[in-house]
Amino acid sequence: MNETSATRIRTALITVQLLFGVNYLLSKVVVSALDPAAWAALRSLSALVILAVLAGLRRSHLPRGRDLAYLAGCALLGVTFNQILFLEGLSRTTPAHSALICSQIPLFALAAAIAMRQERLTRRKLTGLVTGMIGVLILLEIDRFRLDSRYLLGDLLTLANAASYGFYVALSGRVMRRHDPLGATTAVFLFGTLGILIYGGDDLLRAPLGALEPGVWASMAYVIVGATVATYFLNLWALKHTQASRVALFVFLQPVVATVLSVALGAEILTWRLSVAGGLVLTSLALRDDA
Repeated sequence: MNETSATRIRTALITVQLLFGVNYLLSKVVVSALDPAAWAALRSLSALVILAVLAGLRRSHLPRGRDLAYLAGCALLGVTFNQILFLEGLSRTTPAHSALICSQIPLFALAAAIAMRQERLTRRKLTGLVTGMIGVLILLEIDRFRLDSRYLLGDLLTLANAASYGFYVALSGRVMRRHDPLGATTAVFLFGTLGILIYGGDDLLRAPLGALEPGVWASMAYVIVGATVATYFLNLWALKHTQASRVALFVFLQPVVATVLSVALGAEILTWRLSVAGGLVLTSLALRDDA
């Protein structure tokens, strides 16, 4: 792989984490004003419409035959289960708990990739994974984490979401090298949205959308365009060019990005946790930046 390609992959994956870095807070705003099932349906349907329009304008072709059926299965994990479990979990827990649990996505992705014999567990990969995980756990104050019956269901749903998305990253990587990322992303959302509409379609029809405040609509727009359409496309594009475990490893940047943004906006102060965690996460990415 030449340096230009490596730089483009890094840029794409960092952009995904920047977009996702504020997703927890804005999604919490939305699910506090709108039923999670209704929001999941609206989010996925809106993303599908945008992707279909873009695919039509670019004349991107959907995968066919076995690969299309395979992506339909991936969509169940990466869109249907992922979005439903994330939003239902977030509505029952805190953004901090959600971010902490979702930071384990790389662990599930690497385990799935190894189980499917797509990758080998090397000392470098293991060191990178453990280093990044330690950094994130320090930043998210694992030492202060306490199981609370009020949040237990939400935490378990979020853990299932992390597993679902981790497996999706590993599984979708098997076919991405053969397909146009925009067409593949559209196919994933086509099937994923069908599943979500079965779950939340009726709730969306009954949702009081007209009563929502402008701030909620702005949060919804960001999540749909930035944290859904752009992130899914960029992740699938990256999977076309590199290993699934490397794509997933960049998830460790999300809480670091969110915290840095909070410091920049004056909501938090720079602490030793952010400094140490940031250093460990960057070290973990450097250790794995070999694909």
